[in-house]
Amino acid sequence: MKTTKYGAVYDYRYTKVISIRRKNLRRHILTMANVITDSNDTRKHLDDRLNLHQDSITKMSYMVVKICFEMLNATEKRIFTHTWGYKDKNGNWQGIIDHLLKKEADLGTLTIFTQERMKVIDYIAMVGSTAVRFVFREPPLALLENIFALPFTTAVWVAIFICVMGCALFLYITSKWEASVGMHPLQLNGSWADVLILIIGAVLQQGCTLEPRYAAGRCVTLLLFVALTILYAAYSANIVVLLRAPSSSVRSLSDLLNSPLKLGASDFEYNRYFFKKLNEPIRKAIYNKKIAPKGKKPNFYTMKEGVDKIRKGLFAFHMELNPGYRLIQETYQEEEKCDLVEIDYINEIDPWLPGQKRSPYKDLFKISFIKIRETGIQSNIHRRLHVGKPKCSGSISTFSSVGITDMYPALIATLYGMLISVVVLILEITYKRLLHLREKRRILRKLIN
Repeated sequence: MKTTKYGAVYDYRYTKVISIRRKNLRRHILTMANVITDSNDTRKHLDDRLNLHQDSITKMSYMVVKICFEMLNATEKRIFTHTWGYKDKNGNWQGIIDHLLKKEADLGTLTIFTQERMKVIDYIAMVGSTAVRFVFREPPLALLENIFALPFTTAVWVAIFICVMGCALFLYITSKWEASVGMHPLQLNGSWADVLILIIGAVLQQGCTLEPRYAAGRCVTLLLFVALTILYAAYSANIVVLLRAPSSSVRSLSDLLNSPLKLGASDFEYNRYFFKKLNEPIRKAIYNKKIAPKGKKPNFYTMKEGVDKIRKGLFAFHMELNPGYRLIQETYQEEEKCDLVEIDYINEIDPWLPGQKRSPYKDLFKISFIKIRETGIQSNIHRRLHVGKPKCSGSISTFSSVGITDMYPALIATLYGMLISVVVLILEITYKRLLHLREKRRILRKLIN
């Protein structure tokens, strides 16, 4: 570019951006296709920030496109559809894609990238962000692990076992010696059975009626009880924490598939499309086993139903994060927001605005959207409409009762103990009868002889 002294401008550039001269469209009509899936009231509240939990991505798209049309001095026209655009059984496009192909619309609502769509439309710009993911509350640790084995590491358990066995051996030796010196009704008789009873009483903090009578044995017994009392206090404190601790073991799709969590998804067409479209083994197994098991009704719910199920726990809901988190922010108690976890299923990038293939307005749109982004207008709109993951204050503690799930290992141990005791009783009775029969036969042989 060069300006002479007479004010004439000469353009010496090899290439000239003609679209710059066409940025004023002189009230030409430009049409935007808007997707409405939640409520028809969205038509009346596209830019007034009312009912933000309904069709949030549509509102975010429209507010940016509206500014773009104003920058181009174009007349805005709106049309509405119920779907982003997928092929029907006959191979025909529906929704936004159909409107763009028929040139009934110039732009549409933010749309996820797919290879099929890229062949028939152009993606113009990224004017907002959203995500669709599984959201759930971390399951209790007791549901996935045996919390009664977690307070101590393996090394500590081994050390405790060695300590107890060492004390048992020393008590056996001292009790043997004490029995050889003299006997008392409450004294250990030098057998392993008596030592075992004393050791079990010490481990369970119950004590035993039998005890050593001399200093050596009593010193070992005192040392054993003091050590086990300290360990018992540490163990009990850890158990109290672990009973209410959440588990962090569900962090991937394979973890989600193998977890006891039930799965569901928001009842939108894109969920049904992508769940069936993705053929990777783990994703396919998640859909076939947990979302839509054969012979059962698929687990698709409204946003409100899904968020309520997340709140109750042990349920993962595949939803759009923005309206889902807004509903969580409005309905959950503070402590219920502390253990929310996200897992990505689709692995999508941020959606872009779709436009007609080889549209004459494509460059104008791109330049306008870049300016909107550079000046911070897009960021401002995003901050006003976007809701991030709810934050937990971490200062509120609530009481929750211990359930059957938490005590399951202890109950199983008790049940097995009762069954074993019955078996041992039967064996003892059988052994006693055998001894009695043997004694009878011995006496009978003596009489015969």
